[in-house]
Formats: sequence, C-alpha cells, structure tokens
Amino acid sequence: MADEDPSETREAKLAQRRARVEYLAFIAQIVSAVAIVISLIFVGIQLHEGNTVTLRNESNATMAQWSAFRASIYSDRNTAKVFLAGMEGAPPLDATDQLRFGYIMREHAWATFQIWDRTKRGLVPGANFEVGAAPDYLKVICTPGGAVVWAEIRSEMPAPFIADMDRIAEAYAPAHHVSCVAEE
Repeated sequence: MADEDPSETREAKLAQRRARVEYLAFIAQIVSAVAIVISLIFVGIQLHEGNTVTLRNESNATMAQWSAFRASIYSDRNTAKVFLAGMEGAPPLDATDQLRFGYIMREHAWATFQIWDRTKRGLVPGANFEVGAAPDYLKVICTPGGAVVWAEIRSEMPAPFIADMDRIAEAYAPAHHVSCVAEE
C-alpha cells in the first residue's frame, strides 16, 4: 500500500463519486418520469370528470329550455287551442292567431335546432335529436297547417339543420302516412 500513488487513489475515489452521482441522477430521472405519468393520468381523470359534468349541465339546460316551451302550451289552454287549430289548418286562423301560431312554430323550430346543434357539437347524444326532437317537430310540421308555416320559416333556419330535418322527414312521412310538404 505504500506503493500506491496518492493521485491514483484520489482519481479512483472521484470516479466512484461521479458514478454514484450519475446513478442517483438516473434514478431521479426515472422517479420524475413516473411522477409525470401519474400526474398526467390524474389530469386525464379530472378532465373526463369535468367533461361529464359539462355534458350533464348541457343536458339540463336543454331540458329546461324544452320544459319552458312545453309549459307555454300545456299551461295555457288558449295557446294550446291556437297551436292545435294552427296545425289542423282548417278553418284558417284569424290574423292574430296566425301570428301566434307562427311564433309558436318558430320557437319550436329553434328549440329543435338547439338540440340538433348540441348533438353536432357532441354535447348531447345523437338520439336526443334523431329519436327525440326531430320526430317531435315532424309531428307538428307534417300537419296541414304546420307544413304551411314550416315552408315559410325554413329559410330562417341554418341549411344543414334543414337538410337533416328533410332526411328524417323522408322516412317519417311514409311511416306515419302524412305529408311534410305544404300543399299548393
């Protein structure tokens, strides 16, 4: 041991320390990577839960809008009578009731559009429009008076919405033995 060069011993010790530090740095990198993966999983779970809450709130807002529309009809007998008489189309409504029926139809059209739009944006399930709102509105526009007013207000609605309503009406009309087009 007396033959050992003190500079070689020091270099060996420094190399060992350097190797130990590199080893500890490698372990720290692995721990950091695992921590990042765990935090990303946590963020993903939080985003999923946040999206679920947002979708639920969107569905609740849609339901509230529809409830207000339906309540305007079933809570007021006079409005319900105008709505029914307007759909039947005979005898023709007087000017005041025709105006009221037109606004009821527009309100129903825009409420149906809102569900269509939420469906297209992925905020509510597609069935909300395809099986719910669209056939519900077709029950109104595929009547003699409803078809006349629908022909008037179609131009106010977005073209993609009209195209989807027409597509659904193609199957709906023959299945229910009705016409969704105003007679001329």
